[in-house]
Amino acid sequence: MPRGLVPVVVFAIVGLLLAQTGSEVPEGFDIGLTDWMQDRYKWTVLNDDHWMFTRFFHPIGDALGSTYDFVLWVLRALRWPGVLAAAAAIGARTGGWKAAVAGSMLLFGCGVIADWDNTMITLALMIVAVVVSLLIGLPLGIWSARNVQVESILRSVLDTAQVMPVYVYLMPIVVFFGIQAPAVIVATVIFAVPPAVRITNLGLRSVPVVTEEVGRSFGSTRGQLLRKVQLPMARPTILLGLNQVIMMAFGVVVIAALVGSGGLGQDVLTGLQKIDVGKSFAPGLALVFAAIALDRISTGQRTVSVRRRFSMPTWWERPRVALTVLFGAVIGVGVAATLLGADTFPESFTVDISQSVSDAAKWVTDHLATGVPVVGGTKSISDFFLLNFLNPMQEAFIDAAWWVVVLVIAAIGWASGGWRLGVLCGGCFVAIASLGIAADRESVWDKAMITLAQVLVVVAVSVVIALPLGLAAGRSDRLNRFLRPVLDTAQALPQFAYIVPVLFLFPPGRTPGIFASIIYAVPPCIRLTSLGLREVPVGPREAATSFGATPRQEMMRVQIPLALRSVMLGINQTVLMALSMVIIAALVGAGGLGLEAVFGLTKKQVGRGLTGGLAIVLLAIVLDRVTQAWGRDRQRSAADRHR
Repeated sequence: MPRGLVPVVVFAIVGLLLAQTGSEVPEGFDIGLTDWMQDRYKWTVLNDDHWMFTRFFHPIGDALGSTYDFVLWVLRALRWPGVLAAAAAIGARTGGWKAAVAGSMLLFGCGVIADWDNTMITLALMIVAVVVSLLIGLPLGIWSARNVQVESILRSVLDTAQVMPVYVYLMPIVVFFGIQAPAVIVATVIFAVPPAVRITNLGLRSVPVVTEEVGRSFGSTRGQLLRKVQLPMARPTILLGLNQVIMMAFGVVVIAALVGSGGLGQDVLTGLQKIDVGKSFAPGLALVFAAIALDRISTGQRTVSVRRRFSMPTWWERPRVALTVLFGAVIGVGVAATLLGADTFPESFTVDISQSVSDAAKWVTDHLATGVPVVGGTKSISDFFLLNFLNPMQEAFIDAAWWVVVLVIAAIGWASGGWRLGVLCGGCFVAIASLGIAADRESVWDKAMITLAQVLVVVAVSVVIALPLGLAAGRSDRLNRFLRPVLDTAQALPQFAYIVPVLFLFPPGRTPGIFASIIYAVPPCIRLTSLGLREVPVGPREAATSFGATPRQEMMRVQIPLALRSVMLGINQTVLMALSMVIIAALVGAGGLGLEAVFGLTKKQVGRGLTGGLAIVLLAIVLDRVTQAWGRDRQRSAADRHR
């Protein structure tokens, strides 16, 4: 039999078998996973003195709690002038005077518009969580880059960690680690480690083969090759991974406030619970300032002239001496602040912006919902979007026989990456069908189809917005510098923070959740697309130029094909970010699997919540594998053409 007919025959046979079950998912498919998970949760509640808790989870929680207490004590002991001096000192060492000024001024802005002590609580939580995330993520990223089997195993784990909504695993974490700081740090680490692993892996795999071969020709061992060639060459990508870790860590702050973390997240949550956009906007903006400040002082890249690069460093450029002097100055500032009585942030510097923001939001509601010339208003935009895009796709998935959807997904997987990927994709959707009935007596399958339709719409719109901007930023330093703070702001804002402003523009329902998800999902695609273009080797580009290629031809035929792995990773991250927003969107009427997770947390029905979360993870695995397969195949063929 010709190889091309094999998939056709296989799908025909499987389709005939599945067609016998009817168009609806058979009740016999329910494997009872929800009840089993709920029973396991009850067991953990009743057996808190088990050795698993006393010898494993509780010691880890105590260690994280003690570390957090120490970092918070240091920040409070330095007082506000000492914290600003520390930010300036670290920024000067890592990125020069620009990073020093940016870091200190942004932290100063936190004290101006929000509570300073709450800012320090949030900053202490994030410092500990980011450091732990890097201690876990960087070694795993290096390991996965050097071992294909490890990368394959880690990919599923990373998908689960990044896509499983924080809402879903927050309650089990509280059971294992208690409330407040330890649970918050663990939840943040679980959410922030995946980008560190993925982007470190991407950076090391993007190092040109020629460079590695030169290192080997000089007799470098694997360790020397890693330390002296691969890591230095991958430094820009790894710093982008650090940026993503910081931004994603701050994105969990508001949800973490549900377990008593305090800090700015609690202030944002209080405002959201009261539907007071003014009360939630100020601490939300302070969160953005703190996230960008931590990013600037940790990922700044000092520009060194060619002349000084090959000369001996001056005394202040030597790391040990410089750090000793800088931190000595910081401690001196902290002592001086204590002696002068600068215990709290001066009230004369603070500004209350909540009322102004509330007035602006009310004006938007009164004037933009209806009666706008040409477009009619935000309500008309919402209706047009629902009628022409979301509703048709959602109805197509729900009305189709379940086995048809399984076969179509399996066929897409087979065409993308071979029969193994096809089996995996089809198996994931069969597993979703086996999860049974949801909390409101609607099948998990129907809720999954609603979520899948929403995610595909979000990803399609996000990619249409992100790809042109990413391509332009990859070729324009000026646009890249302009977009960076915008992307930082969009990504550092907590997921909750998008909902209230969008609700003032659009009526409750699916539209606010969709648009909030688009805003949240666009930044990683822009960043990684721009990064991919910038890391294309100079050789192929110069060769194209020498053959008379125009800038557009160079981009379309050289840069984009060679950067496709990075571009597809950006689309992959967009998919995962969109899926991570389904919980938040469910709170404003989007429905779907997010509603299951919300039900599980609010009603303490952990089995229901974990079932919905598992269905989200299965969707993520399918979308991740397909997008990554597209990127690998096309970049490999592009690289072969340019050799």
